[in-house]
Amino acid sequence: MSAKFANLLKGRTLWLLLIFAFMYLAIAVQLFRIQVLDRARYLELADKRERRFTNVGERGTIYDRTGSVLATNIPAYSVCAYPKCFETIQDRERAVNELSKMLGLTKSDIEKRLSRSDTFVYIKRHIPYELGEKIAAAKLIGIGLERETRRYYPGYKLAAQVIGFTEQDGIVGVEGIESAQNESLGGREGEIIAQVDAKGRVIPETRRIKKRAEPGNDVFLTIDRNLQHIAEKALEKSFKTYNAAGAVAIVMDPHTGEILALANCPRFDPNDRNGTNDSYWRNRAVRDVYEPGSTLKMVTVAAAVEEGVSPRQPVAVCTKSGLPIGRRRIRCSLHRPYLAGHGSVDMYSIIQNSCNIGAASIAMHKLGAEKMYEYLGKFGLLNKPGSGLPGEQILPLEQPDSWPTIKLANVGFGQGVAVTPLQMASAYSVIANGGVLMQPHIVKEIRSPDGLVIKSFQPKAIRRVVSSQTAAVVTDMLVGCVEEGTGKTSKIEGYSVAGKTGSAEKAVPGQGFNTGKYVASFMGFVPAKNPRLVICVVVDEPKGSHWGATCAAPVFKEIAEKAMVYLRVPPDEPAKVKPPAGGGSVNVEKVKHSSGAYRTG
Repeated sequence: MSAKFANLLKGRTLWLLLIFAFMYLAIAVQLFRIQVLDRARYLELADKRERRFTNVGERGTIYDRTGSVLATNIPAYSVCAYPKCFETIQDRERAVNELSKMLGLTKSDIEKRLSRSDTFVYIKRHIPYELGEKIAAAKLIGIGLERETRRYYPGYKLAAQVIGFTEQDGIVGVEGIESAQNESLGGREGEIIAQVDAKGRVIPETRRIKKRAEPGNDVFLTIDRNLQHIAEKALEKSFKTYNAAGAVAIVMDPHTGEILALANCPRFDPNDRNGTNDSYWRNRAVRDVYEPGSTLKMVTVAAAVEEGVSPRQPVAVCTKSGLPIGRRRIRCSLHRPYLAGHGSVDMYSIIQNSCNIGAASIAMHKLGAEKMYEYLGKFGLLNKPGSGLPGEQILPLEQPDSWPTIKLANVGFGQGVAVTPLQMASAYSVIANGGVLMQPHIVKEIRSPDGLVIKSFQPKAIRRVVSSQTAAVVTDMLVGCVEEGTGKTSKIEGYSVAGKTGSAEKAVPGQGFNTGKYVASFMGFVPAKNPRLVICVVVDEPKGSHWGATCAAPVFKEIAEKAMVYLRVPPDEPAKVKPPAGGGSVNVEKVKHSSGAYRTG
C-alpha cells in the first residue's frame, strides 16, 4: 500500500470519526434537552397518550348451606361505540339500525347515547354472551365489545329478598346479602396502564398490569335451597288465595339460631327487576314491624309461669260483655258477637282458645308493666336480632312506668307492641329449645377463593330466658292449641305440633285500628316433643279472611310436612297416622321417605 493511499485512508477515517462524534454529540444534546430541559413538556405529552384503568377482581359466589350456588358470575359483553371511528354516515346508520334490532333499543335511544361523546360511549352494559357474539359477527364499524362478567342468580326468584342484588356493573351490592357482605364478596381493585391512539382507542400491545386485581371471597349461607323452595311455594299459595299485601315465612333451627329458609311474597327475579320496586325487594322478615296479636300470648304466659304463677290457676272470667278498663272494654268476641265468653280461664285455656281477657288479666294482675316489659326484652322483642340481614327494624316501646292500664292489658295479648317476624321466630325458638334465646344468623361461613375458611359463624346463646321446666309447660299449652284449640289447621299426621294462631288488627296512621285491615299469623315448632324446626308465618292484609287459622296455619302445615320428609325426621306420634282407606296398617317408612326431592327455582 502506497503512502499516498494510506494518508487518504487515514484522512477519510478521521472525517468519518468526526462525523460520528458530531452525530453522537447531537444525539446527546437532544437527549439532554428532552430528558432534562424539556422533561416536563414531554412527560405531559406522554401522559396524554397514557391511560390508567382500574379493574376489579371477580365478585365472590354466594352458596347455600349444601354448596348449591345462589349467586355467581357469568360471561357477558358490554356494547360500546367510538363515534370518531365512523368513516361514513352510512357506517353510523348501519350500526344504529343493527344495534336497534339486536339490543331492543330504539334508534333514537342509540343516537342519544352516541351524542354523549365523540370518543367512547357505552350503548348497553352486560348483555348475554351469545348476543355479544352475534354483534361481533356483524362487524359494525365504530362499534366495540368489552368482555365482562355479570351477576347471575340461577335460582331466579328463589330467596331473592335474602340474596339481594348488585348494581348494574355487578361490583357493589345493593340489597340483601349482596349488600350486607359486600366487603367480603367484592373483588379487590387492580390497575392497568395502556397507551391510546389519536382516536382514543387503547393500543393492546401497550397494556401492562401495574397491580393485579384479586377475586372476592365466597359466602355460605345457613339457607337450605330445598327448604327455601318448600317455604316459598307454600307461602305463595296463601298470598295469592287471600290477595294479601305481603307475606313472610321463616324456618329456623331453634337450637342453633340458623335461618334455614326465609320466604317473602311478592317474589321477584333479581336477574330482571323491571317493573318491581322496594315492595318486592325488601325483606319483610326484618323490615316490616307489626303488632303480633295472639301469638304474643305465649310470652305473657311464659313470663307468668316463670314468675311462679300456677298454669292451672284460674286467672280471669271471660264473659261476652268483656273486661271493662276505664272507658274501654276488652273482648274476645269483638268480631264474633254471637259467641259467648270463655268462662273461667287458666293459662292452658287462654292459649287454647286465644282468650284476650285472660291474657290481659295476667299482664295486669300477675305481672305488671315492669315484668311485662322485662320479659319482652328477655325474649328479644325490644332489640334488633343481629341476624346479618340488612335493614333490621324495631319500633321502640315506651318505658313501662308511662303505661296506662289499657296499654298493659293490650300488650298482654299482643296489641300496642310492634315486632318483626324474625323477632317472633326467635322468641318461639326460646320455648322450642328449652328456654334459651339464640342469636339468629343467616351466614354460615366466609371462604377465600381457594376454599380456606376465613370466618365461621357458630351458634351463640344470648341468654337464658326461662327455665327448661317453664318451656316444657308452655310447650304443652301450645300443643293444646293445635290439638283442641284455634290451631287445629296446623296439625300434621304422625307428628306432634306446638303452635299459636294470631289475628291482629292493623293500625293505620291517622285512622287508628278501625280500618278493616289485619295481620294473620301462626308460630310454632315441630315435632313438639323434640323440636327440629321453628316455623313462623305472617300474612299481611289478607282479603276474605283475616284469621291466622285460615291464612297462616295451613302454610305452616305444608312447610312442616314437607320439611319433615326432606329432613328424614321420623314421626314421633306414628299411632296418629291415619290408616289407608279400606283399613290395614300404615307403612311408617313410606310416610317418612315419601315425596322425594323438591324442584328448586
